[in-house]
Amino acid sequence: MREGPAPTGGAVASAGTVDDLCRHAAALRRAATGVAAVLAGVRTTGGAGSPLRARLDGRVLVWQAALDADAEALRARAALLDRLAAGWALPTPGPWPAAAISPGPTSSRVPIVPAGPTVPIGPTVPIGPTVPIGPAEVAVGGIGGAAVRFDPVLLGALAARLRAAADRAAALGRVVAVAVGEADRTLTRMGAAGPGGPAGRGLRLVAVEAPAAAADIELRMARFAAAPITLRRVGPGDPSERPGRTPGGRPASPTALAVAAGLLALFDSGSRSIPDTPGVERLRAIRARLADLPGPIRAGVIGLLRGGPLTVLAAMAARLAGTPKPGAVLAAAELAGLADDLLAGAPPDLLGELVRALPWLEPAAPPPAGGERSGPVVGVDRSGDAIVRDGAEPGDVGQGAVADCYLAAALIGLARQDPALLAERLRRNPNGTVTVTLHPGSGAPVGVTVTATLPASRVSAPAPPGGGGGRGEAVQEIAMDGDNAAGQPELWPALYEKAYARLHGGYPAIGFGSASVALGTLTGRSVSRRAARETSVADLVALLGRGEVVVLATRSRTRPGGLVAAHAYPALAVDAARGRVLLRNPWDPAPGTDNVRWYAWSQVVADVHTVVHGPTR
Repeated sequence: MREGPAPTGGAVASAGTVDDLCRHAAALRRAATGVAAVLAGVRTTGGAGSPLRARLDGRVLVWQAALDADAEALRARAALLDRLAAGWALPTPGPWPAAAISPGPTSSRVPIVPAGPTVPIGPTVPIGPTVPIGPAEVAVGGIGGAAVRFDPVLLGALAARLRAAADRAAALGRVVAVAVGEADRTLTRMGAAGPGGPAGRGLRLVAVEAPAAAADIELRMARFAAAPITLRRVGPGDPSERPGRTPGGRPASPTALAVAAGLLALFDSGSRSIPDTPGVERLRAIRARLADLPGPIRAGVIGLLRGGPLTVLAAMAARLAGTPKPGAVLAAAELAGLADDLLAGAPPDLLGELVRALPWLEPAAPPPAGGERSGPVVGVDRSGDAIVRDGAEPGDVGQGAVADCYLAAALIGLARQDPALLAERLRRNPNGTVTVTLHPGSGAPVGVTVTATLPASRVSAPAPPGGGGGRGEAVQEIAMDGDNAAGQPELWPALYEKAYARLHGGYPAIGFGSASVALGTLTGRSVSRRAARETSVADLVALLGRGEVVVLATRSRTRPGGLVAAHAYPALAVDAARGRVLLRNPWDPAPGTDNVRWYAWSQVVADVHTVVHGPTR
């Protein structure tokens, strides 16, 4: 029973839509229940006063508050549908039909709420030797000097639960998006305006930050496991090194010992000649067994390859690269996959040696933005910065000096249509590297691991306030910006670009590429192309409405005052009533601007050669 008469003058449900409204309301309530329970089972471990526990507790409270807000918003939306089904009316929509305008670039950022005086845990937290963790409980100093005990088994379980919660949040985010979309489409068919506003902000926050928190825990465990496997030489002239126990060393499991022995046998540095190329099946077996090891143990096993074994690995890779035989090509591909595994799992202090031995693990640098006058390209370590801060957004992407507007446009389109996909396919490893999942040739997924060192050139900087005598020196990143539109560190566009460059042989190799190839590599789905002159505004509305990414590739010559020639623009929204399309120029915008502008399709269609479009999943 409702209180008072139903308002008049708005959209009223007909008998044919009441069942749909009730069904959508029930789906939203079920989703709300799931959203509130995403963090079920996630409990911190450790003694009172632990800095790690204090930081993680703070983040869990923030996550739960955001999830509760999500759940409440879904319940409120369901209540509106119930009221409409019962005969109440919603306000009539504005002068433009809701169906005529595809969703615009609304913000999906969730404000980060400080959890007391502590620093939030996540990819932005500097990792330092503050909480020693070993293979058994270890007493450490906590806040105020109190002893704190940690069990690595419990911490490993906590990391696993955090990753499981992130997976639940990502999956539930897709369910919520579908439920809200179906409800809003029903309201649109009735001519009613929905409550509006993005849903699932808390889910996106957990999907992004929980894996980062798990990686933080695993990194601490890896750093303080202190080489779980040690190497012992049998004799001064005996090349047969084998892993084992040294005085004071920690015991290694039989599985870890077997994997370590297999790696050492694979790259035996005792002989003067390069060992024979291992078979593909043997390489795959080693990779599979290495992947099955816990992170800290894996880092210890990989650490055994310092020096001679890495030199042998580099020589073996070089020899395979110069052998065109089919068997050698397959072995080279598998050996490259093993090298990627080593980069993702190596102890942090081995990364430099690994990249020096296998320089192709670091893509060839782009030329300096200012030419030779800028001096040599330098690397800026951004491993302590956030990968995805509060959800991937179109404004996070800014094309640098590399001529890969097509890739930037595809990333912007994905951030607009499916930001969760971009976050899901980035994994921060315990050693600070990041593994990016790509789909070469729109095919099977391939993990491409890159360091968070970004190419930059030296530039002059103004003298600091208060004097100091003249101008100083700073660095400016050459490729995609490592900061978002607000100037905050957010690395995901730069990491996708770096992985794409590594996949294609370096930054110089990805200039002037194909938007369709880039989009297919990012999504793994087939991509379509159509002539711009054969594409109408209604076609663009339909493509964006289906959730597809739409990129416009311009002609080599465009009209004066029109779109930039030989460039790529992602379409963010369409206003069917006015025949307009909202485009974003992927160039890094000037301060205070966003490079987003409405264009009349009838005017810019002459500048556009091809409309590239494709689904995200």
